[in-house]
Amino acid sequence: MDDIFNLNDYQPVPQAGSFLVAKPTVADEYFGRSVILLIGHDADGSMGLVLNNESTLMLSEVLPDVKVVNDVPLYVGGPVQPDVMFYVHTLGTDVIPGSTPIADGLYFAGDFDAMKRYLESGGETKGKVKFIIGYSGWSAGQLMDEIERNDWAVLDVPYDPVMMNGGLLDTWQWAVSRFGDRYRMWHTIPLNPNDN
Repeated sequence: MDDIFNLNDYQPVPQAGSFLVAKPTVADEYFGRSVILLIGHDADGSMGLVLNNESTLMLSEVLPDVKVVNDVPLYVGGPVQPDVMFYVHTLGTDVIPGSTPIADGLYFAGDFDAMKRYLESGGETKGKVKFIIGYSGWSAGQLMDEIERNDWAVLDVPYDPVMMNGGLLDTWQWAVSRFGDRYRMWHTIPLNPNDN
């Protein structure tokens, strides 16, 4: 019988633009039910941003000099450099020059002055921009080891707006559903095993 907590199917090779989906038994402040967008992955290591771990901070609290029309929440991208802010967006290089395409329709970073102008002009952020503090990092070979022991399932799918709109469980459940019926049991595992 298959272990429902493990993905025994072929796992795609992770690359920039892949999503890492935490299996339901991962119980960690940063990574429980997380969906991580890989920003980089090579022989030297990997970097990713948790997309669905909303913090209690708002952008105006960490950037008081940026006059945002509509305040936006900050997300926690991982435990590394929690005092550094990153952003992913769907605005493209015409609006934010210097952005790096990560997945079809999804971009990383870019000219912060352009982002600042966008925010101060009242540009829509909901579903279009996520500001993320800290990141998730792996040394050479570490991520592949974690994938092999089934901590992460690798998801290579086109960008979907739920990645920018959904919260912790919405995003994770959406990602798990992309694996098909075989893993529908993952949806029934409580966040806290003591709730079982």
